[in-house]
Amino acid sequence: MLGAGVIGGNIPSLAHGEDGSPQPTMIIDLNRCTGCQSCVVACKSYNKTATGQFNTRIIQGEQSSPLARATFVPVQCNQCSAPPCIPVCPNDATFKLGNGIVVTDWDLCTASGECIRACPYDARASDPNYQDRVDKCDFCLDRIEQGMAPACVEACSAGARLFGDRARPDGEFADYLRHSPLAVRNPEQETGPTLLYVPLS
Repeated sequence: MLGAGVIGGNIPSLAHGEDGSPQPTMIIDLNRCTGCQSCVVACKSYNKTATGQFNTRIIQGEQSSPLARATFVPVQCNQCSAPPCIPVCPNDATFKLGNGIVVTDWDLCTASGECIRACPYDARASDPNYQDRVDKCDFCLDRIEQGMAPACVEACSAGARLFGDRARPDGEFADYLRHSPLAVRNPEQETGPTLLYVPLS
């Protein structure tokens, strides 16, 4: 389960995007998430991941104080500014695009698994449908290149997921950046995630 201390800390500054390039960023408002799994289903359907494999999932827990309630924390690749999965890859198959999204080149991936073990968020997995090459969330890169939202964001009827360009924020996404207390998972890892959370209030 996700302990109360796992999400917290200040938001690290991003190492990428300082030249004015886009900074794709996702915000998840834990106060809005109902655990309905729509994001999980949409992600799986769009990415056609293997049986039992999910590029996003929801960790369910409970809170007893100040209000007793179930808690739901969607988790996936954090698109880190300093991703520990990159330096351990023996074939340079995992790398970061100019916009900060971490991707895997399946032509170079040999399924050695170092990147899976290095990820502190348990967000990478080998795909048996493709000779165990490593798969993970890439913010639906092909969709955002067409000006569309990631599948999980589009499917979230509760509006718990917001997606935008942190370098040029607008709308509700910009409002969250300006006014919400934002946090990251496992802040002690100092990986600089671009997956941000609004903690439970």
